[in-house]
Amino acid sequence: MDVNLKNKVAVVTGGTAGIGLATAELYAREGAQVAICSSQQSNVERAVKALAGKGLKVYGEAVDVSSRQGMFSFADRVEKEFGGIDVWVSNAGIMIEKKIIDTPEDLWQKTMDVNLKSVYYGGLIAADKIRKRGGGVLINAASFASLIPSVGSGAYAASKAAIANMTRALAGELAPFNIRVVGFIPGVIETPMTAGWIEKKGKVLAGQHALNRVGRAEEIANALLFLASDYASFITGTCMEITGGKFCVQNPADAWA
Repeated sequence: MDVNLKNKVAVVTGGTAGIGLATAELYAREGAQVAICSSQQSNVERAVKALAGKGLKVYGEAVDVSSRQGMFSFADRVEKEFGGIDVWVSNAGIMIEKKIIDTPEDLWQKTMDVNLKSVYYGGLIAADKIRKRGGGVLINAASFASLIPSVGSGAYAASKAAIANMTRALAGELAPFNIRVVGFIPGVIETPMTAGWIEKKGKVLAGQHALNRVGRAEEIANALLFLASDYASFITGTCMEITGGKFCVQNPADAWA
């Protein structure tokens, strides 16, 4: 199946690890020109080098995704490097493991700035850069926490619920410019962010999915490849669940007993 990403330009924020890196790699393998960013230059250099070792060339920068100037300057440089932008994946995010009532205001604000404001900037960039290409795709990272929050990560859940809502609003606003806006809701996925969590509670977390396992970053990337392609041309204004059946029944572990 040819997903027709050749000569497309794709940007993946938070593209140096986990789902972001897997998505950047897959997009590049499918012929796209790819740009990634992360908050740390060392992470960018490591990711670019790792992909180069696989024969894939990507453009990378250290960017503060909560900074309007930082994000727009990055988008300008990507546009100058590749001639435009067709796909923007707002994937960057952080998770503060604290109850809401124990979350200091500065950490609450940081969570909203990194997770939510960066998606807002992605929408503004799409309205400018992707619009000039005659259309394209904006993909936003939500979370199963946007549907059912957990005690101990309430700020994260609130930011992701807002992202899911913003995805629908942006889809309506950007549709006249032939820009599709979709979100994705992963289940528990093996990434650097979740590594400690999975190590402590792996069996319990697996049992919360109908497939009785946690997911892999490349499984999310496969879905994001589809969403970025013309095969998803009538999908907009919704969030795709890629959760291994986390929400299909209340008691998935019972089927494996």
